Amino acid sequence: MLHYKTVDDFTLELLKKLQSLRIFNEMRLVGGTSLALQIGHRKSIDIDLFGILNVDFDVLTDELKTIGDVLVLGNSKNIHTYLIDEIKVDIVHFEYPWLRNRLEVDGICLAAIEDIAAMKLGAIIGRGSKKDFIDLYYILQQYDLSQLMSFYGQKYPDGSSFLVLKSLVYFEDAENEATPWMFEDLSWEEVKMTIQKAHAGYLNSGSNYFT
Repeated sequence: MLHYKTVDDFTLELLKKLQSLRIFNEMRLVGGTSLALQIGHRKSIDIDLFGILNVDFDVLTDELKTIGDVLVLGNSKNIHTYLIDEIKVDIVHFEYPWLRNRLEVDGICLAAIEDIAAMKLGAIIGRGSKKDFIDLYYILQQYDLSQLMSFYGQKYPDGSSFLVLKSLVYFEDAENEATPWMFEDLSWEEVKMTIQKAHAGYLNSGSNYFT
């Protein structure tokens, strides 16, 4: 059962419309919205669909116009960003392997938490947002950091575990960001301390992921 309280009705309706389109048959909802629907920890407003996309940008845009008012925010070879009915949607052609089978609930296709965890670690290399670190805090309630690093290595064989570990405790860019709407009291300091403790424990364990 999904935690529908984490997304508003408009976002949920748009998500179901998107995933009813045949061009998205191989795509999964990832990121904070997927995690929030599965564990119910915070509100989330964006839609991120990742997977194999076999149509070009013009066909994709025309398809999207059949379900809502579409504004193109960005377009590159693999990443297409839209505002659809005032909701930000990222559609990403993504060829990395899925670690687990997708979850299908009420017409929604979601990536498993193991995949989301690996992708969160990948995301913080570029620039870790406060939402990313909060999501990692909750993921660490289910898996220890050695497991998360294993997920990352399996998903991104060409990735850098060294950069993940370096970025994992770099919070400066996130310090002044707004905290998302949470369903329980959680301080930013608690988030950072929990991640720092997991990081230190991982390093002290002698795990060798410095690649």
